[in-house]
Amino acid sequence: MKKVFLFFILLFYISSSFGLLPILTPLEVAPPTVILISMDGFRSDYWDRAKTPHFHELIKRGTIADHLKPVFPSVTFTNHYSLVTGLFAENHGIVNNSMWDPVSRKNFEIQDADAVDEGVWWEGEPVWVTAERQGKRTASMFWVGSSAEIKGIRPTYWMPYDQAFPKQKRIEKVLEWLDLPSEKRPQFITLYFEDTDLAGHRYGPDSEEVTQAIKALDDSLGQLVAGLKIRGLEKSTTLILVSDHGMASVKRSDRLLLNDYVTTTEAKVVGKGALVFVWPVSKQAELAILKKVKNKTGPFQLLLKEKMPERFHFSKHRRISPLVFLANEGWYWETGLLPSIKPTVFGMHGYDNISPRMQAIFLAVGPDFAENKKVGEVENIDIYSLLAHLLKLRPANTDGNYQRIEKVLHSKE
Repeated sequence: MKKVFLFFILLFYISSSFGLLPILTPLEVAPPTVILISMDGFRSDYWDRAKTPHFHELIKRGTIADHLKPVFPSVTFTNHYSLVTGLFAENHGIVNNSMWDPVSRKNFEIQDADAVDEGVWWEGEPVWVTAERQGKRTASMFWVGSSAEIKGIRPTYWMPYDQAFPKQKRIEKVLEWLDLPSEKRPQFITLYFEDTDLAGHRYGPDSEEVTQAIKALDDSLGQLVAGLKIRGLEKSTTLILVSDHGMASVKRSDRLLLNDYVTTTEAKVVGKGALVFVWPVSKQAELAILKKVKNKTGPFQLLLKEKMPERFHFSKHRRISPLVFLANEGWYWETGLLPSIKPTVFGMHGYDNISPRMQAIFLAVGPDFAENKKVGEVENIDIYSLLAHLLKLRPANTDGNYQRIEKVLHSKE
């Protein structure tokens, strides 16, 4: 009897030291929980870049895809929103990180918190809206769109994005949500990390800084898994790791000057980097731009909205400009009057979504997924359908295909 008493005293101190109370009792069984984790800019070939014991333990326990195919354009806001709506950019309205709406005449920049929080920009139905409408609580530790009221709904629990908020604190907040009483506990949670994207942009995807960012994310995943284990939630929790896009290496010298093709009097210009939206002020101005492009070719494509390649699914929405200047991978557009100061080598994405260097990741661990299973390509737009299945939701209409994503599950149902 004394040994049993000492055991429970020891368990109490261990739990308290990790801030894990209250512990679920046998009478309080946690409902199945799905945690969707994004590691921004984590390219599909990053898994073996560093010693990452926690990643590889999850790979052994779960199902991993060769890669996750992003939608076009391969940028952060577009792809994060496609992941949770199952829609191409032309159908959910977040067509780039920088946008202009010709109807409202308003601009959208991802650094502009007021614009980001305006529900009018966000079309389609993110999975947390689907879940909340059907009586399931959700929580978002940062996800594109989660701070906006979409269709009059936000997640039950959410936080405005703060890049400086430490990874450890993010995980602690997720675990706090899981510690809530069953009537308040969320069944769907999103968790976001920007480390590999920031390091990739600043130093290039082949840098030591990216390798260190990968190690840091591995440590964070270890912290989350440890927290689930101590709470007895490991077997009832599904973890889905994704990223939005990959990253390509770019040299400072490989710049394209938009001023060579478009003047400020000819068009409104939106964006920079891999792709630029150009809105000619008149048909005459558009013809003048097309003539300059014809006379001076370069390492880029000029995509016409009316003749957009079908595989891009990028022609229907009003926020897509008549002309889209898309740089070849490894090149980038400068849109200012003077070139900006860039590192000798840095990283960029936003290129053609079939490029191997733009491919993202998919890894799922949980009761619905087989151990040590590998599948081929998974498509970004199918993730919503998978989440709806796992959460037992009636899904909204999407561009995705549940039959296509079904292959990742333990067995077809």
